[in-house]
Amino acid sequence: MRWMKHVLLCAAGVLALLGLPFTQTSRFRQLLSGDTDAVSSASVVLDQPSGSYIVMINEAEHPDAENLAKWKQFFRGEDMGFLFEDISCSVAKGDAGALDLARSFQSQLPENQMSVRPEEATLLFSRADAGKFDILIVSQEFADIYHAQSARTESVDWIEMQGGAE
Repeated sequence: MRWMKHVLLCAAGVLALLGLPFTQTSRFRQLLSGDTDAVSSASVVLDQPSGSYIVMINEAEHPDAENLAKWKQFFRGEDMGFLFEDISCSVAKGDAGALDLARSFQSQLPENQMSVRPEEATLLFSRADAGKFDILIVSQEFADIYHAQSARTESVDWIEMQGGAE
């Protein structure tokens, strides 16, 4: 009987140590209110950096023509419907503007729909030449330095854009 009191006392202590702080979190209030959402958008949309950028979309990675058209509209800044396809966006390490632009696009999508992967520039553009990428965002300066034009093929949609608020 004495061991049962000990177990109950320990369980109450653990509950107090873990449960009380949890009740003060926003996640707990969200669970109580029922406002949980499996597909939630980012709460803050990041501004696009200024400058010239190129977004390359590997059409071979998007066999569904409807989804491909929606992704093109998204990266051009046009209105589009819902996208249910996840993408992987590559940027060159050291290309700060391209990384900021990729993060800006990522902030406009539901959480985890777009992953952003900074990669070593030489390896990245070598993979781009071989068509082994999904989405690639690069600043015009990096595109000139690493001769990104060589990755421009029939199966790669090439979107040139000006970043920044007008």
